[in-house]
Amino acid sequence: MYIKKGRDKYMWLDRESQIDLLAYSPFAELITNITANKRLNPLTIGLFGRWGVGKSTLLKLVEKNIEERDMSKKKFVCVSLNSWIFEGYDDAKSAIMESLLRTLMDNQPAFEGLKDDIKSLIGRINLMKLGATAIKHGMPFIMSAINPAATTLTLAQYLSKAKRKEILEDIKQAWGEKEADEDKDTTVENIRLFRKEFSALINKSQIDNLIVMIDDLDRCTPERVIETLEAVKLFLSVPKTTFIIAVDNQVMKYSIENKYPKITEDSEDFSDNYIEKIIQLPINIPELSETDIKNYLLLLICELYLSKGVPSIKTNQLDILLTKVKEENIFVNGVKIDIEFVRSAFERYDYSILDGGTIDEFEKMFDIIYKTSDVIASILKGNPRQAKRFLNSFLVRKNLAEIYYKTDKTFDYAILAKLMALEYIDMERFKELYKWAILNQKNFKIKELETITNIARNNEEIPEEYRKWSDEKIANWLKSDPINLYEKSLLKYFYLTRESLDINVSVSDSLGKAELVIFNKIMQSRRATDYGRIIEKLKENKGIKYIKILDALIEEFKKNSKLLEKMQPIYICYPEYRSEIKDAIKKLKVAEINLQGATVMCSMYQADKSGFLDVIEVLKGNGLEQNIVDIIMKEK
Repeated sequence: MYIKKGRDKYMWLDRESQIDLLAYSPFAELITNITANKRLNPLTIGLFGRWGVGKSTLLKLVEKNIEERDMSKKKFVCVSLNSWIFEGYDDAKSAIMESLLRTLMDNQPAFEGLKDDIKSLIGRINLMKLGATAIKHGMPFIMSAINPAATTLTLAQYLSKAKRKEILEDIKQAWGEKEADEDKDTTVENIRLFRKEFSALINKSQIDNLIVMIDDLDRCTPERVIETLEAVKLFLSVPKTTFIIAVDNQVMKYSIENKYPKITEDSEDFSDNYIEKIIQLPINIPELSETDIKNYLLLLICELYLSKGVPSIKTNQLDILLTKVKEENIFVNGVKIDIEFVRSAFERYDYSILDGGTIDEFEKMFDIIYKTSDVIASILKGNPRQAKRFLNSFLVRKNLAEIYYKTDKTFDYAILAKLMALEYIDMERFKELYKWAILNQKNFKIKELETITNIARNNEEIPEEYRKWSDEKIANWLKSDPINLYEKSLLKYFYLTRESLDINVSVSDSLGKAELVIFNKIMQSRRATDYGRIIEKLKENKGIKYIKILDALIEEFKKNSKLLEKMQPIYICYPEYRSEIKDAIKKLKVAEINLQGATVMCSMYQADKSGFLDVIEVLKGNGLEQNIVDIIMKEK
């Protein structure tokens, strides 16, 4: 789903789509067939998948299939409910049940003649709201409020005037126009009667199945997640119903554990048993492979440009392409589509297949994303939503570039896309490249980038001073097109990304909670053995980004030379940081280097004699006394 603002000004909306760019049609077909099987209802299907994996889109495809199977909507009725909109209600169970009933009453032909029955059921929900009010305020007080003539004195004895008013307002809101009969309509009885009457309503409608889709449950609080699941299980799951609940399974488990925590560590995992009671058929949506994400990015570009058609007037060109993708089993075979594949899908490949723009514009954009997709797909973790967000960010900056640099014929959008890929891969390396671009702006080349690009291209080992660039994803980025990025003037491209650079923000400000705890522990520790042990074992902690902690410590050292001691274990244990630490030491004032500091540098020298010599030479040139130099170079 996308929006268009003038020629070539597009954005993708972050919402579900009825266009299958993810090859989810087999899943949609499977679920549709299950809903048509009378033997399998009542049934609750759990559609499990991580945030952004495409659960909402899959629900839309199922809904589309059901509508195509029964255009009259009198045999198979499909209702979509977004559980997030009930987040603010005191009683989410009642809110969801009432929303379902009102949707049936207002929009479904099969229930057109059953509005009085639906209103009666809504009335019973009001009685159950009264039950919730009874629990909130205490049943004896509620009975007093219902029959004040009999027990006014009792109520007055227990409650203040303000409290009585609060209760009466709650009852008035819950009760509506229905009168009370406390002997007959207890809360438990209402649950039984609601199920009975709801089942009778469905039978009277003569439908084969009511399919209720519940989306966005993983955006709700744990309490609302549980209430929604219980509403389905206790009230709504009756014959001729199928519920499809789209949710992140981990969020559901967390919600259950939050509501029903373990008694002891050895206790049985209650959450799994709970889910099995609610969900009869779990369907897991797998994460997309890297090739799938590459194709998804490219198909989004095709969706951007190709005509979606106008019924009875113009052919849907995007459908033609997607049909070929399906026929060729592109997703199943793990093949990456290219522009030749796109061209081959059409008998006539010219402007007539486009929804604005030219073939040249389309192919240029396709080529940019084609080259970038190899790198960016590796960091999107199989997540379609992240893929959309990357493209949206690129298009925002592309459109800004057209405004800022409309007279610059040398502006290359492929360079912009490649820089954005590095921004996604590693923000710190992105900022480092920006600093290199500033330092080399008077030169013809960015020498540091040229060095590591040639090393990556020749599959050589990255030297210690560039060790932070040794990640495999960064190496692939260095080898991706345009390969000669180091020959370009990059500052105009960085100008478009300046909100991400934020060079003046402290690294420590970006630390997560766990990282900040460790950082503070190191900063506050006075014993070298204590902070040295913590620093040495940082890389073993898989629950943190240790690089951010080391970056923050070095940043603090640049502000405070007294932290030189804490650079010692970093220098010894993390060779990739030696170049940066040496640069910082070279900038120290010689007056700041005492005997203790010289001893610390001696350890660094012993760990890296040839590498540390240039530091000693710079400090000697700055006037460092020979006796201090001798301590630094003292052999153990």
